[in-house]
Parts: sequence; C-alpha cells; structure tokens
Amino acid sequence: MGKEFDIHELNIQPQAGVIGVFSRLNYKPWYAIAEFVDNSTQSFYSHQEELAEQGIDGVDIHITYDADKDILTIVDTAFGMELEDFSRAVKIDSPPEDKSGRNEYGMGLKTAASWFGNIWSVRSTRLGSDNEYYTEINIPELRQNNLNSVSIRRTKVDPTLHGTTIIIRDITKKVGSPRTKNKITELLKSMYRRDLNSGLVRIEYDGEPLYYDDHDCLSFRNRTWRKDLEFLFEFDGQIHCVTGFVGILAHGGFGRAGFALFRRNRVVVGGEDFNYKPEEIFGQAQSTIAHKLFGELDLDDFPVNQAKDGFVWDDGLEEEFIKQLKSHIEEYIKIAKITNKDREKEESTSKEVSDNVQSQVKDTISRSFGGTIHQSEPTIFDSVIQTAVDENISELTLYREYQTEQNNQPEQIDDKVREYPIQLDGASKCTISVQWTLGNASTWIKVNSEEDGSKASIQLNINHPFFKPFSEKEDFKLVLEKFAIAFALAEIRVKKNANEDGSVSPSAFRNHINEYLRKLTDED
Repeated sequence: MGKEFDIHELNIQPQAGVIGVFSRLNYKPWYAIAEFVDNSTQSFYSHQEELAEQGIDGVDIHITYDADKDILTIVDTAFGMELEDFSRAVKIDSPPEDKSGRNEYGMGLKTAASWFGNIWSVRSTRLGSDNEYYTEINIPELRQNNLNSVSIRRTKVDPTLHGTTIIIRDITKKVGSPRTKNKITELLKSMYRRDLNSGLVRIEYDGEPLYYDDHDCLSFRNRTWRKDLEFLFEFDGQIHCVTGFVGILAHGGFGRAGFALFRRNRVVVGGEDFNYKPEEIFGQAQSTIAHKLFGELDLDDFPVNQAKDGFVWDDGLEEEFIKQLKSHIEEYIKIAKITNKDREKEESTSKEVSDNVQSQVKDTISRSFGGTIHQSEPTIFDSVIQTAVDENISELTLYREYQTEQNNQPEQIDDKVREYPIQLDGASKCTISVQWTLGNASTWIKVNSEEDGSKASIQLNINHPFFKPFSEKEDFKLVLEKFAIAFALAEIRVKKNANEDGSVSPSAFRNHINEYLRKLTDED
C-alpha cells in the first residue's frame, strides 16, 4: 500500500440511505454475483488492446466467501478505474457513457453489494496510473446520520498495478451452505461459458476454477443434430435478430435440455435446471422434447431488465419470438419427439433393410444381365413422358429441369454405399453405387456418372412426399433401388447418344428404361 495522498468527497444524491432499499430487490445470489463479474469482464474487454500491450492476455476473477468472518470478496485483474469511473460506480443513477456493454445500467455494483450486505467497500487502480481509489459504504451509518455523501481516498501506488477489489461485510444474504454454493458455481459456469471457454476469462470461486463442458449432440440418420440459426423478425415496428444454434442432446436430461438465452455473450436466462422451455415448443415437462431439445440463442437487441436476469417482453414480443423460433426448428422438434426406443429400432431396421436390399438386388443383377437386352412392354414411366409430350414440354426443357433439380444435394442418412457391378451389352461395364438420403421435398433422385459411363452414383431421397409413406418398408426400398438403377443406366445410354445441342429423345430414354426394368425383374 502506498502513501495516502488526499480525500475526495462525493455527493451521491439522493441521500445515501436510499441505497439500503436495494436489499429488498428480488435478486438471486448468482445474479447478484454476476453483476460484479459483468463489471470485471467488461473492464477487460473494453481495454483488451491496452492490456495486451503490457503482455496481459486475460483477466482473473476471484470470488471468496468467508463464512466465519461473514465476508464476501471479489477481486479482479481487469483494467481498473480512475476517479471518474470510480465515482460513477458508487454514485446512484450514473450509467456509463457507453451503454453497449454488460454494465449498461451502471447500477450493478451498488445494487448487488447493498443487496448482499450492510457494509461494502471498493478499491481500484487503473493500469498505468499511480492512483488507487478506495471508499466504504456503511448503510446503517448513512441512514442513521442522514448522509448523502461518501469519502473517496486516493493513494499513490505502483502504476503497473491494476484491477478492482470489492469486500462486503455484515452479510444479510447467506451463501455459505454447500447447496447454495453448488448452485452459484454451476450457474456462473453456465452464465459465462463463452468467456470461460475462450480462455481469456478465468473465474475462481473459493479457490475452485470454474469450467464449462459443452453438451454432445445426437448422431442419428448419419448426421449430427446441431445447426446454426440466424433469422430476423419484425415486432412493433422494430427488427429483431436471433442467432445461435439448436441441437438435440446425445444424452438427454431435463436439466440440460432447453435454451440458454444470451445477451452480449452472457446468459440472461438459462443454466442447469433454469433453461428456457416455452410450452409451445417443449410441451409438458414429461415430454421427450423437454429432455432432448437444447441450444443457445443470442438476443442482443431484446430489452433486458435491470437485474439482467430476464427479458422485458410481456408486450407480445415473447409470443412472437416463440412463434418465429418454432418455425425455424420444426425438423429438430420432430426428431426430439422420437423416443430412444423408437430411434434404436429405426437404426436397427435401417441396417437390416439395407443389407437385405443389397443382397436381393445383387441376386437380381447377377441373373438379369447375362444376355441381350430386349424391348419390353410400356410401363407407368411411359405415361409420365407422354404427358410431357402432350403438354408441348420440349425434351431439352424437361432434361434441363431435371438436371437443375439434381443440383440440390441431399443429406446422407445411411453411411452404407451399396455397389453393383453390371455387365452391359457387349464389353461395356458399369459400376452403380446407391445410397439412401434424407433430402428436400423436391428432389427424389440424384445421379452422377462418369463421361465414359463406367461408373455412376445414385442418391435416393426417401424424404420425398411420394416415397416417404413407404420409406421403412423393405419391399418398397427393393423396388425403388431397382428402378433407380434402371433409371441411371438409361440416362447413361441416352447421354452417350445425345444430339449436338444436348437434347435427348424421350422415346430413346423410354425404350432404354423399359429394357433395364425388364432385366431387373425377379422373373427368370
């Protein structure tokens, strides 16, 4: 500690005794402590470049509660404060000039410290300054003497020192029980998860470093169920932006499920057992959705209350937000509805069906492609082509529309690729690979083939509305896979013999697909 330099009297109008009213606020201990952490982290982020120039790449925040002495202490190694900022931190109704940070209201330190205890003090020095400032707020004494000013003491210190220390005595809100301590630490981990995981912010509670472990997402239908979100919507003439992600828990749990709602990279609503679960999306507590659906949502332009433990959206904004959110995560809601038992059954059935289909198609191919290809009787596919002709849709237009539709790449749901080597007419050979997919509703098949026709890959979209009702039936998949192979082979043939302008003859395609369909029948 350096030599005392001088004392400055600060008028904190209205009367300082009013600070005692803060003890009646509806705080929770973790949100009150979060007010101090907000100030510390914002001090670091606002002056990150200046700290980095001095080789300081992070901020340490130490929170300790001495139950024997009844003292709560918060120490940080952030940038610290000079007199103007220090006075603002103590003075009532004195928000910062920059309201874009986490301490936008400028009330956190005063309200939280006064809520916790009757006597509290602040000591701070800014990096590069040789001034350290200290003041103590004794609420019972201020009330008794009807005072409206406090003394700020300035002391000379080493200019390399930096940071702020808050000490709260005569605690009125006890936080010493193991249960309360556990809840505080768990919710602080959740609240500052992004800060902690960045490595820039290090928080200790009673000497225990806080860490946050992200949840694993479900792997199902050969995809990981997590996707980024970003959408806008208008309410009451204002555009609101929502970003973040939605996911499905690999290991469900009611406490872990639900959304954490962020503002300025800090959780406002959320944490173990405190996540946001609107009934319009999650249903009742016993629903599978309420145990599996989760995510993080950033609501930076949504109004927040002074305690920063909730949003001010009772005017209909919350209802519109829920409506918009639900419309963007419908697929995830559907998957979250699937029980573990049904999911395991589907995965088992999918593998079994895949193996059976491959075996049966191989048997058919081995029987069917040993002789000469013959033209067969018309099939239902002929009527589709004929309709296009009757409606004066040119062959080239039809083909180009089909090619454009193919560019929509569906998502794989079956990691098994089935390969079929096929002996065509003469010495020609072609290897066909087939994979089932879950794509958009407009594309039912995607075919990619080599120029020489030696290889072709097929992706079949069982999510297409025509096929979806039968997608789990083995017999249907067998028929569909055979038809797709005939379709691909016919396409290869007509592409080889396409006109100079790229157009193909519907009759040629029709004849080829009829021939291959005949070859792929189960009849000998």
